Order: sequence, then C-alpha cells, then structure tokens
Amino acid sequence: MFNFLVSNKKKDTEFSRFFREASSSEKKKVFREVIRKATEDQRKILNKPITTKTA
Repeated sequence: MFNFLVSNKKKDTEFSRFFREASSSEKKKVFREVIRKATEDQRKILNKPITTKTA
C-alpha cells in the first residue's frame, strides 16, 4: 500500500559494480585467481596431519 516509503534500490558496491561493468576477460581473470587461491587453501587443509585427542 505504501510502497513509495520503501526503497528497493540495492546498495552499489565495488564488487557489484565490477561484475556489472567488467569485460568478460576481466571477469575470467578474477575467477581464475579466486579458483587458484581456493584450491591452494584446500590443499593446505587436506595436507595437514590429522591429530587425535586421547583421554
């Protein structure tokens, strides 16, 4: 009823602006780096020795 009182506009962030305005090649470059870093982090976790607690 009073829709004019509520703003539906979302905040514009650097992140959202980048994905709206960046070229396909720029986005692919960012995605590759994110995947590389995530893979590196996963490997670190998986390569940690397993420790068990004993009473």
